[in-house]
Amino acid sequence: MAAIAVHQFAQCITCHAWSPDQTMVAFCPNNTEVHIYRFSLDKWERVHVLQKHDQIVSGIDWSASSNKIVTVSHDRNSYVWNQEGSEWVPTLVILRLNRAALCVQWSPKENKFAVGSGAKTVCICYYEQENNW
Repeated sequence: MAAIAVHQFAQCITCHAWSPDQTMVAFCPNNTEVHIYRFSLDKWERVHVLQKHDQIVSGIDWSASSNKIVTVSHDRNSYVWNQEGSEWVPTLVILRLNRAALCVQWSPKENKFAVGSGAKTVCICYYEQENNW
């Protein structure tokens, strides 16, 4: 695989996550969007732009087996993105934080994720059928 130069993508990257097979990368170019690039034919091409957050995205994690992406932002919200066909469908997870969400990480079983915040607290989010996260 070819080396990646940061200037190919953006001036500043606030966070990133690799796909399980390492052929795609999701990153935030210091704004409210998450860009997904795929490596093919010896070059990187943008294949998706995820747009739902109102402020800078500060954390991304891509699950290893279920192919879900979780994002958190300074807007104190989180989205779980599921790929349905060629589209990424977001599900809002309200974190009930009073400060920005800064980082996120899936659990090993990928049924929960933890969100670190500027309030020095950690939210543990899990799936409930009736609440859809």
